[in-house]
Amino acid sequence: MTNSREIAADDYFQGMFETALDEGEIITEVRFPIPQAANYQKFVQPASRFALVGVFVARFESGVRVAVTGASNDGVFRWSEAEAALSANFSADALEGLALSGADMISDLHGTGDYRAHLVAVMTKRAVNNAA
Repeated sequence: MTNSREIAADDYFQGMFETALDEGEIITEVRFPIPQAANYQKFVQPASRFALVGVFVARFESGVRVAVTGASNDGVFRWSEAEAALSANFSADALEGLALSGADMISDLHGTGDYRAHLVAVMTKRAVNNAA
């Protein structure tokens, strides 16, 4: 909620360092639904302690959300294929065979795009195992 409107989280984040806020608009309230189970896993970049890849998994009665940070050139994103698989079967086994492309992932001296894509899958499985 801002001083002038309500913005859904899916609409708020628009890319790396970009939000849906208009000039002069201020966030006044944040509301989150309470998940049945949730877990965040972070693969730490040793020098900065920031997430080289971070994955948050939340299971709700209506389905599962999987949010990924630190990996994509476009900023935070939801992994919809993993969400669909986990909504049908909330176990790490449901993720077998799923993979992201490294093409749109950050590639730098800390890891290639393919490495980060692989880490997303690993961290998602860990988050599911720890949330279950």
